[in-house]
Amino acid sequence: MTTRQGWAVLAVAAVALTLVWRVLPAGSPPIYDGQCIADPYVTLAGNPPARGVTDTFSPAQLALAGEVVTTESPPQAQLLLEANTFISTTPLTMTITPIPDPAVKPPKGAIEGNVYRISVLTPSGTAVEPATSAPAATIILRGIMSTPAPTIERFDGTAWTALSTFNAGCGNTFEATSTLLGDFAAVAPGTGGSQPPASGGFPALAIIGGLLLVLIVAVIALFTLDRGRGRTNER
Repeated sequence: MTTRQGWAVLAVAAVALTLVWRVLPAGSPPIYDGQCIADPYVTLAGNPPARGVTDTFSPAQLALAGEVVTTESPPQAQLLLEANTFISTTPLTMTITPIPDPAVKPPKGAIEGNVYRISVLTPSGTAVEPATSAPAATIILRGIMSTPAPTIERFDGTAWTALSTFNAGCGNTFEATSTLLGDFAAVAPGTGGSQPPASGGFPALAIIGGLLLVLIVAVIALFTLDRGRGRTNER
């Protein structure tokens, strides 16, 4: 094989790898950094049912980073706070509570797992939102599946809003930031409803197989061409 042909093969391989990275869904597994051992997903209707969590933060604690997480491994719902995400002169009580699915369903997908109501209250019971000038709160939820990757959506009592969502790693966990609290759920792409689609998803394996086939054919063609030129030169 000539130098030019070798560079051609490398170029085809680079293009194929780039296309694979581009078309893989967002829920593809992250880089391996240890063994993931995840408990089975616990639903609100399960036995025992999914449980929430309540934690109270003092004004001094609010000035630091903190978290509120449910007790599963990994947690099925988490609220992560940066320093001064909430600013208050009184303690704030933060709750994460699994609730029944709202009557209004997400318009572009199906709810995966539980809907979690995340709230922050003053001692008098007044709801508090993240400070306007402060970092947004980070919401982390577990989904049932990673492919197709779900999107974390927020329900305000009337409509669902999709949030920019990223894979958070172990146990089909996904994260998003939100400047408002409310009811949150992992929503799998589909036609809407309360259950995830039975099948489907992006045909990543078929695309990868096709690209590999193209690469193999290109390599064989280059070797054949090189051999043909060699025989011609011998003559």
